[in-house]
Amino acid sequence: MTHCGRTNANWRHRCCIGLAFALACAGASAATTAETYPRAQAAINALHLGVAIEHGLDPLTPAIPALFGTHGTMAWQRLLGGVEHALGNYDLADAHWLRAQRLALSHGDLEAAAEILNLRGEQAAVSDYARTERIANELSQLAERANLPDARIDAEYFRGIVDRRHGRLDSAEQHTQRSLDAAIARGNERNVARAQSLLGLIARDRGDYATAFDTEMRTLAIRERTGVDLAGTLRNLALICLDLGDENLTRKYFMRAIDTAAAHGDSLYYSSALGTYSSWLADMGRNQDAYTAAEEALLLARALGNKPAIAFDLFDSGRALTGLKRLDEARQRLLEALALGQELNQHEIIARSQLALAENAYAEGNIAQSRRLLDDISADATAMQFKPMLVAVYALADKLAVAQGNLAQALDDAHKRSALRDELLNTRSSRALALLESQYEKAEAEHKLAQMTRDNEQQAALLAQRQSQRSQAIALIAMLCTVIGLLAWRFWSVRGLNRQLAVRNAEVESQRTALSHANTRLQQQADELFQAAISDPLTGVANRGHLLRQLAVRIAGHAQTGHELAALLIDFDHFKQINDRHGHQFGDRVLIAGANALREHLRANDIVGRYGGEEFIVAAGVRDEAEARQLAERLRAGVAAALAGLLPDEPDATTISIGIALLSRLPAPVRLEDVIEAADKAVYAAKDAGRNRVVVHAAR
Repeated sequence: MTHCGRTNANWRHRCCIGLAFALACAGASAATTAETYPRAQAAINALHLGVAIEHGLDPLTPAIPALFGTHGTMAWQRLLGGVEHALGNYDLADAHWLRAQRLALSHGDLEAAAEILNLRGEQAAVSDYARTERIANELSQLAERANLPDARIDAEYFRGIVDRRHGRLDSAEQHTQRSLDAAIARGNERNVARAQSLLGLIARDRGDYATAFDTEMRTLAIRERTGVDLAGTLRNLALICLDLGDENLTRKYFMRAIDTAAAHGDSLYYSSALGTYSSWLADMGRNQDAYTAAEEALLLARALGNKPAIAFDLFDSGRALTGLKRLDEARQRLLEALALGQELNQHEIIARSQLALAENAYAEGNIAQSRRLLDDISADATAMQFKPMLVAVYALADKLAVAQGNLAQALDDAHKRSALRDELLNTRSSRALALLESQYEKAEAEHKLAQMTRDNEQQAALLAQRQSQRSQAIALIAMLCTVIGLLAWRFWSVRGLNRQLAVRNAEVESQRTALSHANTRLQQQADELFQAAISDPLTGVANRGHLLRQLAVRIAGHAQTGHELAALLIDFDHFKQINDRHGHQFGDRVLIAGANALREHLRANDIVGRYGGEEFIVAAGVRDEAEARQLAERLRAGVAAALAGLLPDEPDATTISIGIALLSRLPAPVRLEDVIEAADKAVYAAKDAGRNRVVVHAAR
């Protein structure tokens, strides 16, 4: 069983979002089948549906206070805000949330007011940075007035977003790091993930891809588990791989981001992932595909009213049109993107639009205009912080210098581009580099071995040819005495070739040895990576994925043979209280000690793995229920003994409850889910009976 700390408010908010999406899809499905971009049309239909809901519920609103009082009115406004947000009507959503916030403040419920401000801030952070900054200030004031640590976390996070969008990367990193540290201390996994993701984006802006990739991968692990904002993290990973020039990984993460957003009905993330995907397609020279993707993303962004997304999509569409040689249309799109960037005061949009306009002018042959635009970018110190963009700036500057006949400047720009590109590409993580180095050593050894083999074959052929010449000379020695000196020279030459061949053979043997060592190192690394992939990083037992695969194999095998199989679901009692009283690090020590005790009391062919949190599963072949109970009691006693020394003053806090599911008692065909569900019910029964005991599931 997994314990989730969901509040009723969060549950109601998620329910209203799910309801709104269901209504939107139902309203849109009949009207969009003939559209070129059905997802964009569905988003537009959802907006219309939101307006219709708003008008339909207007007559009810005045009656809410009389029927349900202030708290009921506040909950009503929050519900309406959630529905409108899910349908993409962000202004209407903010209006409802603002009413709810004011009601909370008027009745002194500062914690509820801070929760609503966080909802407004996360919505505003997508596109309205001025509003985001105001909300951050309000959250900070509430945090000081009422000592609300979560409000302080939210305020720092929103300030990090605003500073990053305005190009203040140092300040953005400081605010976001404070938000992350506080979220970790509070144990709020969702806030940890969002702060980590923002730090990854800041690291990418600086060209620190090792930090960016590592941070986003840690965020991905959380979001794959929670399902919150997963598409956004996949998109961020795609952008990092794009900058590193890894085409396969870029495509993989873009496709996952787009598919995830589509599967969750999330128009905002779908638009964002599709827009950045179109930019990559343009980089790859697939301009028609890039234009199609950018146009769909632009329609979605316009429907959602997301100005930053509109600007980026206009920019991507303009780049694709430039690649298609539709230069006038491209220039119009890029000028619109530039104007929006200036309106939003977002330096990245401004700089990228100016760069694309400069490339457009260059394609048109207007070298002077292209140079002026490039100089404007170079004069903007904030824009120059975006290192990935600078690579393209130096590349265009190189072309312009060549076109103007300034070869010295062209060489200087080419060197700058090469140096920056090398700097960016040399920031990969040490583990990846170690693996690549090992692969390179193997490839190099194989190449040298092949080269040596070819050289030896050539030398052998030459030796055979000269030996033939020598034989002919010996046969004619009586008649050709004048060539004795030549034959002697050739004899010594052959001797020299033999010595060279011996040396080459020794080198080949040396290369074979080096190749063997490289293969050994590569195999060791592969073994380490495999063990890391199947093991729980904390306790060292099998992780959830490997555990479930092994358990499924055992179930299938025992079902075919008719032998008994016992699945034991083990739950550490009072684990949350242990974490609350002694901290998560002590909780980790409890899990490690408990897992070690489990392994000590199991047989070699038994399976043990971490199912999640404080839950473990053991699978063992047994003769009957009695043997299964004996094994479970042995594990329960062993863990209690191992943990007794950790909390001598709290003996009841260091026990486990065990639920047993027997394969023979479940209806055929037995599935993995059936076994886990039966064991889960049994462990619940053990908990209800007072914990620190063993219960066998009795099939109905």
